[in-house]
Amino acid sequence: MVVYTDGACSGNPGPAGIGVLLRFGPNEKEISKHIGITTNNVAELTAIKTALVAINTTHIPVRLYTDSQYCYGLLSLGWKPKRNEKLVAAIKKLMGRFEDLRILKIEGHAGIDDNERADRLAREGVTGPGGQEGRKT
Repeated sequence: MVVYTDGACSGNPGPAGIGVLLRFGPNEKEISKHIGITTNNVAELTAIKTALVAINTTHIPVRLYTDSQYCYGLLSLGWKPKRNEKLVAAIKKLMGRFEDLRILKIEGHAGIDDNERADRLAREGVTGPGGQEGRKT
C-alpha cells in the first residue's frame, strides 16, 4: 500500500485541513477534512494519524510519504517532540500495529502527482467545515 499525506493551514495557526491519498493496487481512497484552528505541524501529524487509522489491514507493506521534515524526523529519525507529545505518542502507537511500515520523506511541490493530490485535498480541507472522506476512484 502506498499512502501520501499532507496538512495545510491558512495562517500558522489558522484554519487547517488534512489530505490523505491511500492506494492499494487499482483501488484508491481520498480523505479531505477540516480540523479546526491549529498549526501546520499539527495538521501534518493529524494527516498521518488519519491515514494509519484508515488502513484496515496491518500485515501488508505500507509506504507512507510525507513532505514534512518535522513529521519525518519525529517518526523515522527518533527526534524527541517538544510539542504535540500526545499526538506523536498516539501515532507511534498506531505505527506499532503494522508489520512493515515505512515513513518516507519526499520533497513538497516537486511535481510528484500523488503528493500534489494530497496537498490539494489538504487545501480543500482548510476551506471546508467537513471536507470529504471516502471518495474512491
